[in-house]
Amino acid sequence: MPEDKSKRIDARSEVAYKLLGPSEKRRWRNQERFLKCYQETRSKTVSARYAGVKYRAIMRWLKDNIYGFAERLEETDLEFCENLEQLALQRVKMQTAQSNPVLMIALLNANLPSKYRPTVVVADDTAKDVMRELRSLAKSLPDTKSSSVESSSNVKDALNQVNEILSGRQGEKGY
Repeated sequence: MPEDKSKRIDARSEVAYKLLGPSEKRRWRNQERFLKCYQETRSKTVSARYAGVKYRAIMRWLKDNIYGFAERLEETDLEFCENLEQLALQRVKMQTAQSNPVLMIALLNANLPSKYRPTVVVADDTAKDVMRELRSLAKSLPDTKSSSVESSSNVKDALNQVNEILSGRQGEKGY
């Protein structure tokens, strides 16, 4: 029995496989059977059922990386995706000018995202909310045409208040 169960064992390391005990060999064969099913289905639960292993065992193999299972699963997942992409590519090549372009668009989005993937911009409602609030405040203000003299004196009062506040702060900071 090898000391490190996270050590990868696959077809390239037959010597390591021969050193395994019977239960370890059975576990490794179960992993291989699962991975073969997973390559076809890309579903852990379905592949576990087809391979005759418990889903919990798969999750334990993955968590503990028994015999390099995590990397082997990742490679199998990539193989599934590449096979699917090849199938889609073959179908796109068989399309005519009248065919539905959705598959071709999906392939372009996946393979050239910087050029073909639509950019999603999340709308920021903050500006809309501020504008809505300003409009409601503007509606509640009295008519400015009739009170232009009064408004100009309000502006002067506001400017004087700002100057007083700023000069007070300058005095506090020792300017």
